Amino acid sequence: MSKPASKTLIGAFVLGAIALGVIAVIVFGSQKFFTKRSVYVMFFEGSVKGLNEGSPVNFRGVKIGSVKDIELKFDPKDLIFLIPVYVEIDPTKVTGSKGTIGSAEVWEELIQKGLRAQLELQSFVTGQLMINVDFFPGKPARYVGMDKRFPEIPTVSSPLDQLLRTAEELPLKELFDKLLKSIEGIEKVANSPQIGSSLESLSEGLKESRKILGKIDQQIGPMMTNLKETSDSIKAFADKSQNVPGAVEKTLSTARASLEQAEKTFSSVQKLASDNSALMYQIDNALNEVSKASRSVRSLSDYIYRHPESLIKGKRTLKGE
Repeated sequence: MSKPASKTLIGAFVLGAIALGVIAVIVFGSQKFFTKRSVYVMFFEGSVKGLNEGSPVNFRGVKIGSVKDIELKFDPKDLIFLIPVYVEIDPTKVTGSKGTIGSAEVWEELIQKGLRAQLELQSFVTGQLMINVDFFPGKPARYVGMDKRFPEIPTVSSPLDQLLRTAEELPLKELFDKLLKSIEGIEKVANSPQIGSSLESLSEGLKESRKILGKIDQQIGPMMTNLKETSDSIKAFADKSQNVPGAVEKTLSTARASLEQAEKTFSSVQKLASDNSALMYQIDNALNEVSKASRSVRSLSDYIYRHPESLIKGKRTLKGE
């Protein structure tokens, strides 16, 4: 017969198993089983499809809790259905300089500063939702107040809900009908025979334009050559004209010298004649004429010196002359 099992050994084995269980609870589940979590309620507008028990509650990407329960309640007063979502907030995830901020009073102050809850898409593939808690100072606090057992965190519409609400308000059918009519009109215009004839006319017009441009290009060369020759001729004439005032000035200087000599001669003759003789009278008239001629020559010389272009264009006639 085999020996009976030792009771001492069995007792030691049981005690060891219990000790290992306690250690495992302390190490792996101390926060879950011994941490007091704060429960809050939220009321979201619209559908919460994709939000399940255990869905995360995040604050700017940091998980601070999870969804505990989702219920459906009926309000007989307003004849509406409400969906309260109960969440558990882990106070150890939100710590401050003086410890955790898990008290309802602290959360109430945060709500006064704009703390709101919002549904967000957790995964595009699965369509799962999560709750994002953040500050929205411009959004007023909207309280439902149906469940007084737990503090309520106000909610705001998600961007997806706002987009869906805007899409519902759009006259999609009218817009779609107008789009179909526009497509049909474009198709008719594109397939009309007038478009084909217009394209042919446009092609012919382009061909004629190319021919005209070719002819113009052939004529531009000779025209530019003639223009250059004309420009060279004008330049040569201008160079020659610059020497004309010098020659005229030289001739006029000679004339002035001759007139001055004539005046001197007549003055000498005047001294020889008596003041009352007829010869003196004639000489005096001659001297006056010579003086007038001398002044005219000086005036002409000065004018040509100031206006040499008058040799080509002629003397300008002033108003009033």
